[in-house]
Amino acid sequence: MYFLLHRLVLKSLFVLSVLLLNACSTKEVIDEPVGPAEFEWVRVDYITSGSAWLSADIKGNLANVEEVGFSWGTNPKPDISDHFFSQEAQAGIFGSRIENLNEGVLYYARPYYRVLNTYFYGEQQEFRTVAGVNDIEGNAYEVVQIGTQLWLSQSLRSTVYNNGDSLTAGTEMGNYTGLEQPALYFYYKDNPAMAEEYGLLYTWYAITDSRGICPAGFRVPGNTEWETLTNHLDPLSLSFDQLVPDNNSLSVVVGGMLKDTGNLEAGTGLWEYPNRGATNVSSMQVLPTGLRDPSGAFDGMGYNAAFWSGSEKNEAQAHMVYMHFFNEGLFSNVFNKKTGYALRCMKEADL
Repeated sequence: MYFLLHRLVLKSLFVLSVLLLNACSTKEVIDEPVGPAEFEWVRVDYITSGSAWLSADIKGNLANVEEVGFSWGTNPKPDISDHFFSQEAQAGIFGSRIENLNEGVLYYARPYYRVLNTYFYGEQQEFRTVAGVNDIEGNAYEVVQIGTQLWLSQSLRSTVYNNGDSLTAGTEMGNYTGLEQPALYFYYKDNPAMAEEYGLLYTWYAITDSRGICPAGFRVPGNTEWETLTNHLDPLSLSFDQLVPDNNSLSVVVGGMLKDTGNLEAGTGLWEYPNRGATNVSSMQVLPTGLRDPSGAFDGMGYNAAFWSGSEKNEAQAHMVYMHFFNEGLFSNVFNKKTGYALRCMKEADL
């Protein structure tokens, strides 16, 4: 009997020691940062059908912080047992794009930092991936949510108004400066093969026709909508009204945030070298669409991208925005409404 009791006591002590050992080795999770650092802000932005940009700003004493990162998943309060990315710990803003998400699904994301085996989690953000959209012809477009707006992340290529009427093609039209209010569309250099990647070029009269040209629910952005986008990407950006003849720069950085990356020289993209400052962090994937001049000339493909604003300057001119291959700025100007520029449609997001 004595030996039986002794064995039971030893077994109990062994089990207890194992439990204590496991408890000590378990990674501790703290949902609210009460350690040496804190998150100043947490943001989910540039959301597409299959990806999102997660970023946060971490401050405080990071001497013992070994890594920072984000966890995400479809259940509230995700941790590193779900999905995560990690980066070397340093004070300031960190972030990354997460991929392989599913369209139209609600996700949750939280930043974290680790000190030894303890994970400190920050404020949870929830977001829903967006859905693509088709125009009346059935052309499919990717969509990206940037702040409070949804934008087509490809240039429009519709040749039909929303009531079913066809737009007038300007193919091989030559000089049409003498036409009054020509509502035309063009393939760059009259080559239909250019449309799939670069979209079409439209006169201002075509994009502002009352029959509508954008996919259902979307519209042509005016100066106000372009300013909302620009200011969201760069809080130091200027408004259209602040521009003067010697300064037509809306922002010194937004062009780079919008431009697709890579260049033709390296075989990595469609912009001419150097495509300076291009990050495409916004997922707008802007390509160098070029333009169609009313005199009949096509110009600028590879070197610049130009998009109409729906806001007019006067009877003959309207506003537009553009970016170059040689810097990361976003610029604006006013040009003849008969010029052919690309178009990006937008609408407000359902928040």
